[in-house]
Parts: sequence; structure tokens; C-alpha cells
Amino acid sequence: MTTVTLCLIVKNEEDCLKRCVDSVRDVVSEVVIVDTGSSDATPKIAGGLADTYAEFPFQGDFSKARNKALSLASGDWVLFLDADEEVPATSAEALPGLLANAAPEVGGMTLLRYNFFRDAGFYTTPELKLHRRRPGVRYERAINESLWGSIVGAGAEVAASGLVLNHFGHCRSLVSREEKAARYLATFETESARDPADPFFPAFRALILRTLGRFEEARDLAERARGLAPDSALINMFYAHVTRALGHPERTLAAYQHALSLAPDDPALLNMTGVALLEAGRADAAAEFFNAVARVDPTYIHARINLGLVAQAQERWSDAVELFAEALAANPAFGHYDWNSHLEIDPFRATHFETPFGYRGLGYHLAYSRMRAHQQEA
Repeated sequence: MTTVTLCLIVKNEEDCLKRCVDSVRDVVSEVVIVDTGSSDATPKIAGGLADTYAEFPFQGDFSKARNKALSLASGDWVLFLDADEEVPATSAEALPGLLANAAPEVGGMTLLRYNFFRDAGFYTTPELKLHRRRPGVRYERAINESLWGSIVGAGAEVAASGLVLNHFGHCRSLVSREEKAARYLATFETESARDPADPFFPAFRALILRTLGRFEEARDLAERARGLAPDSALINMFYAHVTRALGHPERTLAAYQHALSLAPDDPALLNMTGVALLEAGRADAAAEFFNAVARVDPTYIHARINLGLVAQAQERWSDAVELFAEALAANPAFGHYDWNSHLEIDPFRATHFETPFGYRGLGYHLAYSRMRAHQQEA
């Protein structure tokens, strides 16, 4: 029987830790939680949830804390989550069979993470969350820490799992999000000074500055990153994200198309090219890209949302209802909505979304399309 250890490093996560653990408790063999300096009730909650609990004061290096947790794990595989993440039921149920049948050359697997905001907007990131437990496989880098290099260096492969993960970290208050952004900016700047040739540090700084509305600074850093890695599809996609925030539709479309030329089957780039086309008023062309996403990687459930938005633009209301309902059934977290979002003044969060500007959350679009479909049928 394949065993799985759930690992977490936590700090002041009393509000969400239990939900995270509960989402996978039935499919993991043990739970390891390492606290890095909480001042709330997290240690007490963690002690009641974990099979192994330890404290490890944070030293400015996320890899050190994660590797401490790995040293306490005993499972064949490790699932490393953050406390503000939850695995939806369908993905959790599929996990044991997936790992039991994993090819021997696969040393790690990514999950597609949906990063939600309070108003139900979202963006996605493929995250390396699953890996075979091996003595030499450890996290690297103080921030933006990853196992990727360690796994590949050990002669193994990283594959897509086909599973989904929901992340609610951006559903915290605007104040806490901006404080976290400031901490990450400072750390990325320090790491960039240590390794000026690494394009990811200026690229990630650019994305963070975009969240704060500092678009000109973000553009300069994104251009610097692109200069360091002109043939990287990922770095070029980040550049396109920043260009989109600056409000240049045609330049944005060209930037996504260039990135797509470097990785023609990348589902994220196919989706964002479709988004750029839809924002430019070219709904028919956008639909071709969203359909391509669904063919390349069905995990990108939000391609159905974007196809629904195309149907809305074309006043095909019944089609929109069907597509929106399919997306909601596939991942109920799309229905998440916090009315406190109305109390926040955050004009920049929509620059993150992998839907066209004007997206108001799946619940809104589904309800509106249902109303218009009934009117159309009457």
C-alpha cells in the first residue's frame, strides 16, 4: 500500500488550518506540521491535528522550514500544502489511485492551483505539491522555494497530476495581502542582488508590484527579466501579464502570442491569448483558444467559464448557463464569494484574473445568464 505524508509549515493559521487538513485527512497516512513562530492558537490546533508536531523558528528561509518538515515525514510520497489551501473532494478521492499507479520515473507531480480572491476572481499556477520521499530531494532557494531542481537532479521526472487545488490566501484582508506583498518584495530584492542573472526574481517582483498598482516599476522589471531569458515562455507570459495591467490591449495580445510561439501547447498561454482576444472584442477567435485549452488540459476548468463569457458576449444565454454550470460542478470553489470584498478598495486585483476584465464571479454570471435565458424563451 502506498503511504502519503501531509506536510505543512504554519504561522498564525488558526482560521484555516483545520479545513486544510480535513480536506485530505482520509487519504493520507500521517500529518506532519511544523510551526515557525505563531502567536495565535495555531500551535494548539496543530497539536491536535498532527501525528508529528514540531516548532522551528523562521530564519528568513522558507526552504529550511520546509526541509525540517520533510525530515519528519515517513510516507512513500509527500503532499506539501499551505494552510490556506484545500484539496477538493474529487481530487482527494483520486489521489491514492494516482500515486499507486505512478510510473517509477516520476519523482514529483504538479497540481493546478486556483488562487481565489474575495470577489470570486482567480488566477492559476501549476504547483509542485507531490513528490516521492527521497533523502536527497530537498527544497532550494530562500523564497519561491522549489523541489523541481532537486527532483530533476536526482534523475527523476516531474509530471502533471491532473488534480486541482484551491488556494484562499488572497481572500485575506487587503491590509494583510499588502503586508505580505511588501515582505515578499523585500526578500525577492535581496535574492535578486545575490543572483542578478536569475530572471525569476525581477519577474516575480514585477508581478507583485502589479498587485500594488506600481505598473511602471513592474514594466521595467518585467522587461529586465525578459532580457535575461528572451526564450522563456514563462518569463514572456509574466511580461504579458504586466502589459495587460498597463491597459494596452493590442500590445498585450502580441505579447501573449509571442509567448505562445515559444510554447504552443501551454494551456495557460492558450487561455490568456483567448482572454486578450475577448477583451479586444474578437469573441469568435477567443473561443478557438478556449476550446484548445479544454483539449490540451481538462484540468483548466476555467476554460469553460471563459467559453461561457464568449456565449454571453454573443447573447447565447442557454449555452452560457450550461458552460457556467459545468464549471461550478467541476470545482464548487468557483462559487466562493465574500461580501466583505465590497468594503475593500482594491482596483488592481482584476489584473490577476484569468478571465476578461469585468468578470464578477461565477455566481453572478450564472444567475444573470439564467435570467436572460428565461427571458429569451418567454
